[in-house]
Amino acid sequence: MKTDESEHIHSAAAISPTQLSVRLMEIVAVVPPCPRVIDIGSDHGHVPAYLLENHIAQRAVATDIHADPAETTRRYLRRQGVMQKAEVFHTDGLHGILLREGDVAILSGLGGLEMIRVISESLEDHAGIFPAGILFVLQPQRSFEALRAFLSGGGFSIEKESICLDRDKFYTILLAKWTGQKAVQLSLTELILGPCLLKSRPENFIKYLHHQKNVLKKHMRARPELAAVLSDIEKILK
Repeated sequence: MKTDESEHIHSAAAISPTQLSVRLMEIVAVVPPCPRVIDIGSDHGHVPAYLLENHIAQRAVATDIHADPAETTRRYLRRQGVMQKAEVFHTDGLHGILLREGDVAILSGLGGLEMIRVISESLEDHAGIFPAGILFVLQPQRSFEALRAFLSGGGFSIEKESICLDRDKFYTILLAKWTGQKAVQLSLTELILGPCLLKSRPENFIKYLHHQKNVLKKHMRARPELAAVLSDIEKILK
């Protein structure tokens, strides 16, 4: 007859490490070692599980606005054996979550405008000032220009940007740090293409520029000011 200890060892050995998609791997690659990570809109719990399993985060908080995904996340974290280091909340964005110094918050798969709402409401909950050095890892699906304008004008420094190509679709990831400092003025080209990407020019950058050029051309009639951005893209491509 198996003992409780042998059953525990067998169960632990049977757990498969969390596997992530190319997009999610790019997101977790941006997360530095931290005392706590907060995955907003966690959905299935794979990101916080991965960060705990690989000792990147010491603790994790997962939130979801819907009850079923929150419960799915809870079950997955329990199955992976990391629930003792995690908390799961059924809540909208960061409501009810008090941020602490050293926290890294992740927002992915949402539109940029929705990310602005979540961060703005959390900032209101913190009386307009986040703890020093709070980091946000952001992977917006759209409205990149509006998000970068909000960050640069709202007390954040855009520390790093990366791009990945997953299933023939480009994804952009931003690492923003709360500084509380006055607005930094970014050009329209920087707002659309990314100030850090323009400097670092990572892998797939040229493909990304070609993609962005095609997207911008579709909006030229409504926004003639985009001609200057297209001109900057052409200069880089030459």
